[in-house]
Amino acid sequence: MKGKFKLIDLLFCFLLGLVLGVLAKFLDTIAVDGTFFANVLHYFAQLFTRLGIWVLLATLISVYSKTMFRAAMNTFLFFIGMLISYYIYSAILFGFFPTSYFIFWGSIALVSPILATMVWQGKHHENLSMILPALPIGLMLSLSLGMGLFYIDMHDMEEFLMCIILVMIFYKNWKQMGCVVLMSVIIAIFLELFSPYQF
Repeated sequence: MKGKFKLIDLLFCFLLGLVLGVLAKFLDTIAVDGTFFANVLHYFAQLFTRLGIWVLLATLISVYSKTMFRAAMNTFLFFIGMLISYYIYSAILFGFFPTSYFIFWGSIALVSPILATMVWQGKHHENLSMILPALPIGLMLSLSLGMGLFYIDMHDMEEFLMCIILVMIFYKNWKQMGCVVLMSVIIAIFLELFSPYQF
């Protein structure tokens, strides 16, 4: 019975990735004609092209998996499903295969099991919950805020709201979250100053 539930979890995460990959690519094809419905779809198309929503979804999958191993497998299959459907959709319907983006997301898929185990431990391991949640929260902060040594500038409100959601997910007590937030700010500033990628 337990094996059946594990298989269902894995299949669900893979199918979720497939569906969201198709949805993300489909939203890219919607023409902006000024109507309310088209504007809403265009908003979500823009949201799905950014890294933040995928960080949030992968974090949710990781922390709510039953075990660390299942967190790794669920997250990996989610990204594999997303990659397969998104790029097959692009190749078949548009005759277009963006190799550089595929390599980027493929790299994320390959390291996602390692990141997922760290995120899972950040939620479930008492001592590591003081440190590891700062990784996804700090990344999300860097996506939402322009940060330097002497300034802070909000440039993506959606990612900032996702950052607050991550704080709520990992919250255990004020002391723990105070440590996490401080480290998150340090990580965000480091990413802003030294990351070779600008998302």
